[in-house]
Amino acid sequence: MEISANTNNYQALNTHQKPVTLPIEPPKEPTYSNKDIYDASQGNLIKDKDGKITLTPQGETNIATAKENQANAEATQEKAQTDAERATAVDYLAYQSNKSQVDIYLAVATDGKYKNEDSLPSVIESLRDVQKQNNAVQAYASYQENQDFNKPILYTNS
Repeated sequence: MEISANTNNYQALNTHQKPVTLPIEPPKEPTYSNKDIYDASQGNLIKDKDGKITLTPQGETNIATAKENQANAEATQEKAQTDAERATAVDYLAYQSNKSQVDIYLAVATDGKYKNEDSLPSVIESLRDVQKQNNAVQAYASYQENQDFNKPILYTNS
């Protein structure tokens, strides 16, 4: 078997092929007319004499209005958040106040025997005791009124 000294066509092509380099030109900046810029910016920008882009008076007004609207929206959102926090604080204080009023009422009604416990059965039992006391006081008051009503009234001639 004889081995050829010639390389195959693919190897020959790879060894003799040189990379192709094309001259690369920097991209040209597109040129826009004054009308193109004005239309694209919806009347906010225009080219001046030097070719620089500047704001139109209407553009300045639009930007100022947008900033003012954004500031108003942020202020409204901040006020709403502050009001929500204040409402939560008021609700919490109202709850604590009601709880304190119940504690004071029970302490006075039970002659200081009531202890601040958050257990519901204890509170219910204390309220039942207070209700019994109130009923007894009311019954005694009714009895006294009936006794006073049954007394004869003496009329004197003056």
